[in-house]
Amino acid sequence: MEKETDRTTEELISVVVPVYNVEKYLERCVDSIIKQTYKNLDIILVDDGSQDNSGKICDKYKEKYNNIQVIHQKNQGLSIARNNGLAIAEGNYITFIDSDDWIKKDMIESLFNAMHKYKADIASVAVYDVYDSGQVIKNVKYKNVKVLSREEALECFLFNGYLTVCVCGKLYRKNIWDGIQCPPGKLFEDQYTTYKLLDRANRIVFVPDSKYYYYKRNGSIGHSQFNIKTYELYYGIQEEYNFISSKYPELENTMAVAKITWEIVFINMMLRGDYTQDKKLVYKTRKYARKRIIDVYKCRFISITRKVQISLFAYCFTIYKKIYMSYKKLKNLS
Repeated sequence: MEKETDRTTEELISVVVPVYNVEKYLERCVDSIIKQTYKNLDIILVDDGSQDNSGKICDKYKEKYNNIQVIHQKNQGLSIARNNGLAIAEGNYITFIDSDDWIKKDMIESLFNAMHKYKADIASVAVYDVYDSGQVIKNVKYKNVKVLSREEALECFLFNGYLTVCVCGKLYRKNIWDGIQCPPGKLFEDQYTTYKLLDRANRIVFVPDSKYYYYKRNGSIGHSQFNIKTYELYYGIQEEYNFISSKYPELENTMAVAKITWEIVFINMMLRGDYTQDKKLVYKTRKYARKRIIDVYKCRFISITRKVQISLFAYCFTIYKKIYMSYKKLKNLS
């Protein structure tokens, strides 16, 4: 039986929660943080110009709990909300939770213990994907803890096998954020941020227990309609590829496959939206996929099904598009 943690020696952990028009979900999120088994928390709620009652709910929590800080700012977007929370964070460790998500009561303690046990700079847990329908899916099937070097983490995180590109669901030593911020004004801000943090970390530990509930609600960024801003995902993919493959040339072949995989994600978003199809970009991506098809077949981070998908995309796009749109209609994707 493990010895109970001495609460008087717990190190301070900052929890940053950006808040924008989430009155329906905010209490669920904040209550899950307050009920954590790890108690020495510096909770920062950043009200990003909410037009509903979210700001008032934040103030209500601040009045009730001494360890809650609240920032009210004009609407500037998720990145600046995170950055402003980071700027006043007092802990030597920091984690981020989106305000429509929530966490299991022992998530922070599990991350903190794993980080210290394995002398890691970043600790990550598995997540549950939660849908408006009520469906809950555990998106990781690994059973064992994984301890990774920065090279190993950078090689695998873009494939969403377990580590994932998301800033949330992780605990960081705060000093690895020095000089790093989420990019103001951009969608898909995690795509521009997480690889820089992994590059700073000497060791990363992944805990296979699902302890973060990621709510994929309609209207959130990941489910919004395709538009010109969606291209920021594409540009983020290029930035990641260029940085990692140039600094770690031994990872270039794997990064090429990750690049193709994410570019297809981007093109799928284009296909299921009302935006005019960018034929030049589709052609460029397909040409690159054909050029790197051997790397695709050799890649150990993607399934046979994914390899078939990429092949179909590269060589038979008309058929690929028909199959994908039929799949979208069947699954009622939005």
